[in-house]
Amino acid sequence: MPLVLLSGYPSCGKSSKTQELCALLENKIKQEPELDKYSLVCHSDESLGIKHTDYVTSQDEKKLRSKIISAVKRDLSRQKIVIVDSLNYIKGLRYQLHCETKNLMTTYCLVHVMCPSAKLLEWNKSTVDGRIPWDNELLNQLIQRYEEPNPQTRWDSPLISVLADEDTMESLADPIFKALFPQLYKKNNDRETEKLLNSLKPNNATILKPATQSNSLQVLDAETTVIVKKFLAALQSNVVSGAKRIIISDVQDINDDRCLFVEVPSQGVTVAQLQRIRRQFVAMNRLRSLEQERIAPLFVEYLNKNLRSE
Repeated sequence: MPLVLLSGYPSCGKSSKTQELCALLENKIKQEPELDKYSLVCHSDESLGIKHTDYVTSQDEKKLRSKIISAVKRDLSRQKIVIVDSLNYIKGLRYQLHCETKNLMTTYCLVHVMCPSAKLLEWNKSTVDGRIPWDNELLNQLIQRYEEPNPQTRWDSPLISVLADEDTMESLADPIFKALFPQLYKKNNDRETEKLLNSLKPNNATILKPATQSNSLQVLDAETTVIVKKFLAALQSNVVSGAKRIIISDVQDINDDRCLFVEVPSQGVTVAQLQRIRRQFVAMNRLRSLEQERIAPLFVEYLNKNLRSE
């Protein structure tokens, strides 16, 4: 059911914390009758065949992100707890994985493992359990690229911060269990638990509703065309500043679920590329008769997903 992402610098102690977390969750499953149908699946760079050199170029890195996303999509279900032990340092990847949990109406938790630089360099030299040290230059590059989790954004929340050389996962058991299994705490009637339980309810972007428009195909074509035009206009007006995110909704606060924005890939976007993605979306949904207010959030989500994968 839940998805747990670990994030942090290379050699910061994520794998050790993952082992502690797995043991903690397995014990919780055994202790709680409500969780007896749950199982645990853990993915890591090693289990997914991701090598250190895959982080060198953007092309290889795009492939490794696809491996992570595919593994999560394959295994995430209402009776499986999926743990991903990887760098997970790109907020776009964390956003996309968070969307997968929203689609399945399940819980999500991000564990940020932190470590002092001196300790990190010391651990990187270690070859315990046959681990391969990171190249120093690549290590420094990845530290520079790292996009710190922000608990104010929905895709980085709930955020559990862990000091690798001080904290144990057992000491953080309560916030972890509350984030992943809010149903066990609903009798407490606290606001945070209520918020997590409400987040499991489907939103307008994930519920299929019968449409009422007889001209649904024309509306679908018109709505997606407007979004593409808005995106291109905003992109051209921000060409100098090099905007990485284009908001195309009236709501400008990205922490508001009504806010719709498109992440601009580093390699840029072409008009032909946008039109091709738009045509694909229209073709995929021409028989679904989507309600007008649902078209924009669904198309923006589809647009983000395709721009990241290309």
